[in-house]
Amino acid sequence: MAYYGELNRLPSLLVVEDEFLIAHDLRRILTNAGYDVLGLVASVQEAKERMAQRIPDIVLLDILLIGPETGIDLAEWLKEQAIPFVFLSANLSNELLEAAKRTQPFGFLTKPFREKDVLTTLELARYRHAHSEEAKLRQQQAIQIAVNNAIVTIQDRDQLCLAIAQQINQLVPFSFLNLRIGLPDESSFYWLMLEKTSENTFVRINPTALLPSQTDGQMLDKLDREAPDRLGEQSGIFVGEDFQQLCEHYITARSCRDHFQVQSLMLFPIELKRNSRTTIIVSSTSLEGFTPKEYQAVSLITPQIALALDNLLAYEELEARRQLKAIELTIVNAFRNGSDVRSVLAQVAGSINERMPVDLVALYRVGPAPETVSVTSMAQKEAGVFVTVTEQELGQRHGLQPADWQQSLSDMPYWLMKPTLCVGSQFTDGPSGNAVSDLYQKLGLPSVMYVPIFIKDQAMASLVLASRAPYAFTYKDLSTLQDISVQMGMALENLLAFERIKTLSEQLELEKTYLTEEIKTSHNFEEIIGSSSALQAVFTNISQVARTDATVLILGETGTGKELVARAIHNRSTRQGRTVVKVNCAALPAQLIESELFGHERGSFTGATEKRIGKFELANGGTLFLDEIGELPLELQAKLLRAIQEREIERLGGKGPIKIDTRIIAATNRNLQQEVAQGRFRSDLYYRLAVFPIVVPPLRERPEDIRPLSMHFLRRLSKKLGKPLTSIANTSLQQLLTYDWPGNIRELEHVLERAAILSPTATLELAEPLRTSPLSGVPVFSSPSAEQVQPIEKTMRTAILAALAKSGNRIRGNGGAAELLNLKPTTLEARMKKLNISGYTKPTNS
Repeated sequence: MAYYGELNRLPSLLVVEDEFLIAHDLRRILTNAGYDVLGLVASVQEAKERMAQRIPDIVLLDILLIGPETGIDLAEWLKEQAIPFVFLSANLSNELLEAAKRTQPFGFLTKPFREKDVLTTLELARYRHAHSEEAKLRQQQAIQIAVNNAIVTIQDRDQLCLAIAQQINQLVPFSFLNLRIGLPDESSFYWLMLEKTSENTFVRINPTALLPSQTDGQMLDKLDREAPDRLGEQSGIFVGEDFQQLCEHYITARSCRDHFQVQSLMLFPIELKRNSRTTIIVSSTSLEGFTPKEYQAVSLITPQIALALDNLLAYEELEARRQLKAIELTIVNAFRNGSDVRSVLAQVAGSINERMPVDLVALYRVGPAPETVSVTSMAQKEAGVFVTVTEQELGQRHGLQPADWQQSLSDMPYWLMKPTLCVGSQFTDGPSGNAVSDLYQKLGLPSVMYVPIFIKDQAMASLVLASRAPYAFTYKDLSTLQDISVQMGMALENLLAFERIKTLSEQLELEKTYLTEEIKTSHNFEEIIGSSSALQAVFTNISQVARTDATVLILGETGTGKELVARAIHNRSTRQGRTVVKVNCAALPAQLIESELFGHERGSFTGATEKRIGKFELANGGTLFLDEIGELPLELQAKLLRAIQEREIERLGGKGPIKIDTRIIAATNRNLQQEVAQGRFRSDLYYRLAVFPIVVPPLRERPEDIRPLSMHFLRRLSKKLGKPLTSIANTSLQQLLTYDWPGNIRELEHVLERAAILSPTATLELAEPLRTSPLSGVPVFSSPSAEQVQPIEKTMRTAILAALAKSGNRIRGNGGAAELLNLKPTTLEARMKKLNISGYTKPTNS
C-alpha cells in the first residue's frame, strides 16, 4: 500500500544531456505530463553538484557525455547512492551496451524520442524501483531476522562475539573484529578481538597484544575496568588519510596498523539499555577499505546486536545473583552440617568456583577467636576438585623454606585487613611490597584478591581467592567477594558461638553446681582483716605474685586463713573473671581424689554411669586451690606433677590428653620439707609447688590484729544472731589479747560466737576464762635451728601426750585432747594407736 501511494505521486527528475535541443524537448514532455523537473545539466560534475542540493527520484542520463567523465561513470556513482536512472542513447556499440548493462539501469530511451515512449519508460522505471526497494526491504528484514535468531539466545560472551563476527562476515568481508563493552556502574570492561583465518574461521587474540611493550604497566592493569583509549566514541568509515589521522590520536588504532597491518576500519557505537559504552570495530588489511554501502549493511543488524547484548548482560546479572545466592546457601548448609572449618571451606570453594574460577581458597585468622576453633584453613583445586591442604604442605610443594613461609605468614595479617585486588604486571614482574601477593606469586598464583570478614564490627578473618591466570579477577569480582564475606562472617560467628557453647556448656554447668555448693559453705570472713607488719608482708607477697601465673604454696597453721589468701591472689590476677575451684585433698577418700581432680569417662570404673569433668577442667582459665595438699596420696602426686608441668591431663578411661590452662595454688598446715624427708611427699612436686611460698603468720605473732578481728566478728555475729552487740568488755578483751590462740582465727571466731550466744547485754563478755594452750609459743612455720629438728612422730607424740595431760586423759567432749589438738576424736585415736600411746580414758556408754 505504501508503494501504491508513491506510484500515484509523480516523481522529481533530473535531466543529464549535453545536447541542448534534446534536453529542452524532454523537459517539455515531462512538464506537460506533470513531472517535477529539477533541472537540465550537461556534465557529470554539474549533475553531482545539483544532486548535492536535492536528490531526484529518477535521473535521465545520456550515456555519451562530453567531458572527462561519461554517463557510464555517473551511472556507477548513482548505483552506489541507490538513485534510479534511465539511460538516453542513440546507436550503441556492443561493448558500450554491455558496460551500460552492468550499471543496472531502470530502462533505456533511444533517440529520437516519442512522448509516449518517454512516459511509458518512466512509469516502468518507477514501478521497478518501487518493487526493488520492497525486495531490498524484505531482504534486510530477512537478514535481521536471521541475525536475531542466530545471536539473541546466546548466553556466553565469547560465543556471542563469535556469532556476531560470523553474521557480519556474511555481509562485509573483513580481517579483524573487536567488541568492547564498558560498564561504568560496575567498574568493569570487556574487550574481545577476533581474527579471520584463511579457512574463513575466527580465532581469538588477546587485546593486550595490541598494546606496545613500552606502554605504562598501569594501562594493562586497567583493562578489566576501562578501555585503553576513547576510540569507541567515534563512528563511521576510516580509510586512507582519515585512518592515518585516527591512528595519530588513538593507541589501539595505531597498534592495529603497526602490529596487524590494518589499513581501514569501521566503528559502530551501539546503545544498550544499561549504562554501557559498547562499540563494534570492523577492520581490514585491504587498502581499498570499506564502502558506505557496506557500512549501511552492518548498521542494519546493529539493533539485533544491541538486543542480544542487552539480553546477555541481563542474563549475566541474573546468573550472578543466582550464583551468589547459591554460594550463600552453600555456606549456610556447610557450616550447619560441618563441625570443622577445613571441611567446610572445601565445599565453599567449590561453590565459589562456579561463579569465578579459582585455584585456591584460603581463610586466615586476623583477629581474636576462641582457641578451641581453628579458623585458618586452605583448599586447593586438584583435578577439578577442592581438597584441604595445610600451609606446610603448600609451602613444601613450591620449595619454600619453613622460615620463609613463617615470615610471610607473620607479615600477612596487616595486608589482609583491607579489600584488595592483585592482578597485572606489577604483581608478576617482581616483589610488590604486598606480603599477600608476594607469597602467592611464589606459589604460582599471580592473581589474588581478598576481603576481611567482620564479626560484630571487628575483623576476625580474611577470605582469599587465588588463580593461576594473570588477569583472573576484576573489581566486580572483588565486590562479589565482599558480598560473600558478609555471609561467611555470619556463618563463622554462628560456628564459633556453637563451638564455644559446646566447649563451655559442661564447664558452666559444673561451675554452677560447684558454686551452689560453695554458697552453702560459710567462709570464716569475707576479707583479710589486720594491719600488723606480719600481715603486711603477706599482702606484699600477694601483690607481687598475683599478676603472674606462678604456682603458689601457702603455708600456715590451721585456722590462719590460707584459703582467703588464695582467693586474694586470684581476685588480683588476670583470671579474676573466672571462678576459684577448691579441692580439699584431706576430705576425700584416696580412691575418689583422682576422679575428682581429673574426671572420668563413662564406664571407666564401676559406678561411672556418666562422663564427669574433673576440677582441673572446671578451673580451666581460672584457679585451682588444692587445700591440705600434704594429705594427697603419694600415688597421685606423680599425676599432679605432670598436670602442672605439661599443662595437660587425662581423664580416667580417656583416650588422650586434654590441654588445660589452670593456675595452681596449694595450701597446707604440714611441714612439707619434713614430709619429703620422711618419704611421704615427692620432692619434685614440692619444688614445683613451692615456686612462690607464702607463710601466713599465726594469730599469736600479730596480736595487734586481734582487736580489729574481734570487732569484725562482733558485727557479723550481731547481724547473724539478731542481737545488738556493740562492744567487748575490757576484761574479756584483755583475755583475747593475752591468749596464745593455738586454733588461730578460727578459734577466735568460735570463742566470740559462743560468748555472743550467751551474752545478755550489748557488751560481750567471754562465757568462761581462756585456758593457756600447751602448744603456745611453738610456731609451726618458724625457722628452727638444726638442733631443734626432730622426727615428726616424736613431735606428734609430744603434742598428744601434752594434750592428754591437760585434759585429764580425756579425748572427747569439751576440753578433751581432740578439741585441744583441733582433731576429730577418731583421728586422734587412730594416731595414738599408731604411736602406741595408752592410758587415756575411754568414753563410757550411758
